[in-house]
Amino acid sequence: KGHGNLIQSISYFPDGQRMISGSDDKTAQQWDLKEGKEIEEVRNVCKEGVYAVAVSRDCRWVVTGGGSWVGAELKVCEVETGIMKKLQGHSRRINCFDISEDNTLLASGSRDDTVRIWNLETGELVAGPFESKDWVGAVRFSTDSKKLAVGAAAKTIYEFDASTLKTVGSPFQGHTMTVISLALSLDGALLASFSGDNTIKLW
Repeated sequence: KGHGNLIQSISYFPDGQRMISGSDDKTAQQWDLKEGKEIEEVRNVCKEGVYAVAVSRDCRWVVTGGGSWVGAELKVCEVETGIMKKLQGHSRRINCFDISEDNTLLASGSRDDTVRIWNLETGELVAGPFESKDWVGAVRFSTDSKKLAVGAAAKTIYEFDASTLKTVGSPFQGHTMTVISLALSLDGALLASFSGDNTIKLW
């Protein structure tokens, strides 16, 4: 059995044996990649559908996000206990998030044009909100968890100090449409961006 609607996001567990998927059918499903079978399904995760999912590198946390034009849903579940925290602050759909390499911080970007950074352990806001010029399409922590790259519908990529959400250096500009995905090289020296203009750029 699979999802009953569009799959919006997937995230692999670090062991490479499992994957979690989020869908417009309001469910998050965990899969055994070797067997190709569903391990677990959680229903009604987000009222308007699950738009984003992520698993922390230590497998301790699973994050889900969704919402609509009139509300946001951002939840953090501790895998071992099943305890779920709702992170309150965004006012529109969660578009994206990223978990820091040290598994302590969560950065979230929303249709409300803001970026926020949260403590995964406590669920408390630790930095932000930073107000973008348009809605946020992608966020990515640096490998040392000290900086955060943010891509927005304003066609611009910003770099922030993750502890303060103050900008570092000049914005990266060159895309002609919304920045929707960001990735870092393993050594942290290169940032790759993908945009609605169908181009990939290296910075």
